[in-house]
Amino acid sequence: MNIILKYLGMSRKNFGIFLVITFSTCIYWWSGIKSVIYEPFRKALGVSNTQLGFLLGLIGFVQIFGYLLLGWIQDLVSIRDLIFMDLWGYGIFALILGLVPNLPYWFLIVAFMAFGLFGDAIYWPTVQKTTKGVASETTQAATFSTQEAIRSIMGLIITPTTLALFTIAGSHVSSARVPMIAYPIFMMLFSFVVLRFIPKDFMHEKDVRTSNADKPKTRNGFLMIVKAMKLPVVWTTGFGAFVAYLIYVATSTYFLPFVQASFHLSDTAAGLFGIVNSGLMGVIAALFSGILSTTRFKTSPQWMALLYAIIGCMCLLITVVPHTPAMMFPVVIICCLTTFVCVAIRAVYYAPIGEYGVPSDISATAMSIASFIGYCPAFFGYMMFGAIIDGFRTQTAYRIIFLLLAAMSVAGIVICLLGHGVIMSKRKRDAAVTQPIGE
Repeated sequence: MNIILKYLGMSRKNFGIFLVITFSTCIYWWSGIKSVIYEPFRKALGVSNTQLGFLLGLIGFVQIFGYLLLGWIQDLVSIRDLIFMDLWGYGIFALILGLVPNLPYWFLIVAFMAFGLFGDAIYWPTVQKTTKGVASETTQAATFSTQEAIRSIMGLIITPTTLALFTIAGSHVSSARVPMIAYPIFMMLFSFVVLRFIPKDFMHEKDVRTSNADKPKTRNGFLMIVKAMKLPVVWTTGFGAFVAYLIYVATSTYFLPFVQASFHLSDTAAGLFGIVNSGLMGVIAALFSGILSTTRFKTSPQWMALLYAIIGCMCLLITVVPHTPAMMFPVVIICCLTTFVCVAIRAVYYAPIGEYGVPSDISATAMSIASFIGYCPAFFGYMMFGAIIDGFRTQTAYRIIFLLLAAMSVAGIVICLLGHGVIMSKRKRDAAVTQPIGE
């Protein structure tokens, strides 16, 4: 235990809070159902691929604009109360969608906008803020990558659970409602664990003291935004994350129906693919990405440039491999490796802001701007991919998607190399300033 605490730079108390915060990401279990039983989930909601893409895009719309417009809530409401409210707000709407069939489309729109509010806009920044607060400044990468690994382990457990619930209930469309009902109930019950183990004033009093101390310098939010926008690392980080998240949208949602459509798998067999693709790959990738980035590469963008090159090659490979029964396992392996590399990128894609040495008085603002750019694909990615699938023949549609991902990977390489150059230039300038005269 002491080794883990030293690695993460936490006290035992903060480690307990870290675990509770991380486990509160059970809020994402409901939306994760689509990664295991996509078609039954879609049919249970009674929507087409394009309509589901639009609904998922609404989550992204609320998410990205909520990051900029609602960040102040974190300074007014305690972390404990905010996460409790998020779990209940998300849980109530998810439970209604699980219990009530044939809901009007307008209600689905309202519900998915609520998912964007409670599950992203006023939830995820709170998790990031708490995770950053429980660890020391020198162990941020270790803490965030460990959190991503734990989340992947949770996914590895919940994915077969989803498949088991679906199979036991009969493996038909209405069977998808079993996990759609069970997970909201669990998240609402877990909210009481949050109340029990997170102190009411955790980080809140410190934030207030810091805000008061820095009041003359940091209260002008507009000037902080302008100052952060002048930093090139904010843009390279944001657009690098943009590419990564667009690829993640494809790997987490549309690789499953691709494999199912290409090889005519049953829902159960496709679910087994989902277990590996959405769970196992993430555990290993998240654990080692941060370590490799810091020990083998000068900067995380340099590491990510290599990862983007690998993704691009694998996406091109999928477009030329024949989708015959004999090639099923090679294609599945390539898809899983693409997901693995994508998760490895996600584990470190916001690390460049810390590596650059962004001033502490605008670090949160810089992260918000980069996150705003980085999560934009959540707004349009699902709609775009869904429209491509609905608008073309199956094999043609997925060929277009993989070629698009390959092209985006090339863009990711360029952006990350620029980010690497920005960080290295900053380090050289800092070294020149600190070098003693006469040396």
